[in-house]
Amino acid sequence: MTQITSGSTIGRMTNVQGLPPVTDQVNPVANRFDHPRVSENEKVATGIPAVLHAMQYALPNNGGPSLLTINKHKGFDCPGCAWPEPDQHDLNIVEFCENGAKAVAEETTPTKAGPDFWARYTVEELREKTDHWLGKQGRITHPLVYDRDSGDGHYRPISWDDAIAMIAGELQSITPDEAVFYTSGKAVNESAYAVQLLARRMGTNNLPDCSNMCHESTGSALSATLGLGKGSVTINDFHTTDLLISVGQNPGTNHPRALTAYSRCKENGGKILALNPMPEAGLMAFREPQAVKTYLGFKEKLADDYLQVRLDGDRALFLAVNKELVARDNVIDHWFLDTYTSGFDAFKAHLETLDDDELAAAHGIPRSQVLGMVDSIEAASTTIITWTLGATQHKNAVATIQEMVNTLLITGRIGKPGCGTAPLRGHSNVQGDRTMGVWEKSPESFLAAIEEEFGFPVPREHGYDTVSSLQAMRDGKVKFFLSLGGNLVRVASDTAVLERGMAANELTVHLSTKPNGSHAWPGRKSLILPVRARTDLDMQKSGRQSVTVEDSAGKVHASTGKRRFHRSSDLKSEVDILCSIGRETFGDDFWQPMIDNYDVLRDHIAATIPGFENFNGRLNHPGGFYLPNGPRERKFTTADGKAHLTVNEIDPVELKPGELMMNTVRTHDQYNSTVYGMDDRYRGIKGGRRVVLMNKADCAERGLRDGDMVDIVSSFPDGERRAPDFRVVEYDHSRGGCTTYFPEANVVIPLDNAVTKSNTPVFKSTPIHLEPTGKRAEDMPPMPAGDK
Repeated sequence: MTQITSGSTIGRMTNVQGLPPVTDQVNPVANRFDHPRVSENEKVATGIPAVLHAMQYALPNNGGPSLLTINKHKGFDCPGCAWPEPDQHDLNIVEFCENGAKAVAEETTPTKAGPDFWARYTVEELREKTDHWLGKQGRITHPLVYDRDSGDGHYRPISWDDAIAMIAGELQSITPDEAVFYTSGKAVNESAYAVQLLARRMGTNNLPDCSNMCHESTGSALSATLGLGKGSVTINDFHTTDLLISVGQNPGTNHPRALTAYSRCKENGGKILALNPMPEAGLMAFREPQAVKTYLGFKEKLADDYLQVRLDGDRALFLAVNKELVARDNVIDHWFLDTYTSGFDAFKAHLETLDDDELAAAHGIPRSQVLGMVDSIEAASTTIITWTLGATQHKNAVATIQEMVNTLLITGRIGKPGCGTAPLRGHSNVQGDRTMGVWEKSPESFLAAIEEEFGFPVPREHGYDTVSSLQAMRDGKVKFFLSLGGNLVRVASDTAVLERGMAANELTVHLSTKPNGSHAWPGRKSLILPVRARTDLDMQKSGRQSVTVEDSAGKVHASTGKRRFHRSSDLKSEVDILCSIGRETFGDDFWQPMIDNYDVLRDHIAATIPGFENFNGRLNHPGGFYLPNGPRERKFTTADGKAHLTVNEIDPVELKPGELMMNTVRTHDQYNSTVYGMDDRYRGIKGGRRVVLMNKADCAERGLRDGDMVDIVSSFPDGERRAPDFRVVEYDHSRGGCTTYFPEANVVIPLDNAVTKSNTPVFKSTPIHLEPTGKRAEDMPPMPAGDK
C-alpha cells in the first residue's frame, strides 16, 4: 500500500521536473514535534485576559489607531469573521474582538518581508518553515518572481509591468479550462467581481473559492429547501429570540462578537442550547469586556443545556427531535405547513420508520436530554438555529442542515422576527464573494447579465470547484493557477497531493499580503504580487477608494482604509492588479475605468446583480443596506414556490474496529490558515499544535494515556496517509471521535473524500486510527525556537 505523508504523494502522480522524487520527505518541520504543554481548559470566554491578549498583538504592531475605526461608519471592516453588523446606534465604544485585533495586527505590522528576505531563503528552505514562522516575517513589499528553470531556487523582484505581461502571455497561450481562479473569503466585493469577470472573459467558470470548503453544504441545503443559500435572520433576531440552538460552534474563538448578541438574548429572557462534541468556553460562560461587572469578577452563563453530541451525530439528533415533535403535534404549525411548504406527509411517514435505538447510537445523547430539547422548542414561540463548520464538513452535512431546516419548518419558525436560519461565516466576505458571482455554477440570469453588460460571450458549462480544481491539478489538467488571497495548500485536504499538484502548474500567481505555505510550492514559474490590505489607504486616479463587504446576515457595508504603508514598498490593490491583467490580456476598454474609480465597478455590479440598485448612493447610509432575502419574508424561490421538507436518513459513518472519527478545528490563536501563536488558551494547549484530543475511555480502549505519542493514520483505497508525532490529550470529548488542528492533520484527509452533494472536504468526520510510537511527550525534544 502506498504511504502518503506531508511531503510525499500517491504513486499515480508523476514527478515534477526539478523537485525531489515523490517518495522523499521534503517537509521535515511539518513532521517535527512542537512540544505542546497541557493545562486545564478555561471555562469562561473573553473578559480581561482577552483584552490583554489582543493588545499584546495590536500595540507592538501599530494596530491601536486602526482599532478605533474598525467596523464603524467611514472606517474599515474587520478582516476577520463575517459576524452581522449591529445598527450604528447600537455600536459599542469599540467594535472588535480578540481575534479581530490579531487580524488587524497582521496587516499593520512594521515588519517587512522585503527582497532581502526572499534572497535569504530558497523555496526548499521555506518548505521547512511553519506557517506561523512565515507569517511573522511581515508584509511583502515588492512583486516577486520564481523560475524553476533558473536553478537558484529563489523568488526575486520583478517590475509590475513585467509581472502583468507574464500573466497575460500565459493566459493567451493556454486553453480557457487550463486556468483556475481561486478566491479567499478575505477578498472584498469589488475584487471578487473583478476576478469572476476575468475568468469569464478568459472563457471559463473555473472559480473555486473558500466557500466550497466551509459553507458549501449550507448553500446546497438552503437553496434546495428555502430557495436561498444564505441565512434568514438579522442581528436583532439574535437579541429577541426565545430559543437559540447552537450547532457545531466555537464562538469564543471564531466569532467572539457573537457572544455579546448571545448575552443580549439571555438578558431578554431567551434560552440557549449548545450542541457540540466538546464544551467550548464561549458557549459555557462569558465576560463582556466592555461591561463594568466583568472587572468586578462577574461572569454570565450562556448555555442553558449542553448536549455532547457524537461527531456527525447532529443529523440523528434532529431526526429524533423532529420525530418527537411530530408525535406531540401541538407544536406543529399546520397552517404554515399547508400555506408555505410541501413534503410534510413523506417527511412524517419517514420519521415513523426510524428506530429510536439506532438514532440514540448515532447521536449519543441521553433520552432525557433529547426530550428536554423538545420541551424547549415546545415552550418557545420563536427559534433560531445557528451553525458553523461543525455542521457543514461531515460526509452527510447537507442532510444534517436539511433536517435542521425541517425543525424550523414544522414549527413555522421561518420568516418572522426572532426566527430562522443563521449559518455564521468564518471569513469576512465569503458570502459576498458568492453574491459577486464567484461560483463555478452561477445561474443563467447572472451569466446573461454579464454578457449583456460587457459584450463578450460568457461560458455556460460549469467549472471546477475547489476539490475538482485540485483533482485537475493532481491529474495534470491545469497549467495556470491564480489565488486572490488565501493559502490553499494549507487549508485544503490531502496536503501532500496538493503540494505536488500546485508545483505541476506552469504558472502560479498569488495576490498576498504576507508569506505563507502556498508560496513554498510554486509552479514552474510563480509570481507573488503584494496587495494593499483592508486597513491600507487605496488611492487611485479619482482619489481615495472605498470597498464593500457582505456579512452573514446579507448586509452590505463600506470599508475605507486610511493607513499609509511604508513609502519604500510597491503595493497595488487587488482591483488594480486583476483589472490590469484583464486589460493587458484582452485589450478591452472597460478595465481601466474600474481601476481609476471603483464607483464605475460598482455601477457594473448594480447593473448585473439584483439587490444592488443605486449601489454607490446607498453606501452613504451608515451601516450599509440589506440585500433581498426571500425566506425572511416567507417568499421561497424554489421551483414550486414552496419551502421543501426533506427526507433524510441516519447514515452514520461506518468505522472499523479501533477507528475514530477525526475532527479538525482552529486553535484560539488562529484565523483559518493564519497562525498567530502556538497556544490554544481556552482548551489549555500551549506551545504546540500537534495534539489529538480524545475521551479518556477511548484512550483506555486503545491502550493509550495522556502524554503518549501517536501517528494519525487513515486508510483509503488509494493509499495510507500518515501524520506523525501527535501528543494524546485526554479531554472532555464525546465518545468515538477525536479532535486535532488543521492544517497539521489535513494530510490524512483524502482529496476524493468529499461531502455528498456539496463536494466539501470531509474535515470533521474522517475515519482514522492511532498508532503508538512508543514515546512519551516528556521524552520528545522541543522544536528549535527559530522554526516555530
